[in-house]
Amino acid sequence: MPSVQRFLVREGERAGQVIELTHSPFTFGRARECDIVLDSSAVSRMHARCTREGLNVYLEDLGSRNGTFLNGRRLPAHTPQRLRAGDAVSLAGVCRWVFDDPATTVQIAPAQWARLGLALDPSRGTVSVGGQVLDPPLSPNQFALLALLCANEGRVVSREEIAAEVWGEGVPVSDETLDALVSRLRKRLHAADPTHEYLITRRGFGLLFQNR
Repeated sequence: MPSVQRFLVREGERAGQVIELTHSPFTFGRARECDIVLDSSAVSRMHARCTREGLNVYLEDLGSRNGTFLNGRRLPAHTPQRLRAGDAVSLAGVCRWVFDDPATTVQIAPAQWARLGLALDPSRGTVSVGGQVLDPPLSPNQFALLALLCANEGRVVSREEIAAEVWGEGVPVSDETLDALVSRLRKRLHAADPTHEYLITRRGFGLLFQNR
């Protein structure tokens, strides 16, 4: 009998439990008809689901209000994303699950876990790089900037968008202030992982986040 793919619940409701993906589709949400019911107002009635195609499992956000996060990045709605062993999943920031595929986890060399890249946990306000939580934590403005970039991974985020998200709509922000914030965040990430550039500057356009 093949091994059952599953989530290991690290934080939040059901912490310490194992959620086995025994069938497909497998749904998560606040509605009683979901396979896993989460009693939180932040969670949508039909929040997310997992589907299986062959040996692969895909996670899909079902248009939830507060988002489904994969390794700190908010998933676009109705766009299934393939899960890999070790992926961190959060629904609306109220829980933290780790995807476990027994058939493949044993094939991963321990050294590979250090290359998991960056993961952001909105529920705790923490950032992990290579599996290690940044300590001391990022400042509120640094975290807000990184969360914005993670949510838009692969897209250039304009300086105007950054200023509005971090400081608020209509608040005047000088180029020097914004540049100083980006510089401090870049230094923190570089100190945690000097082998990879997470923040890419596009001159005249803005910033691009590039995870591993």
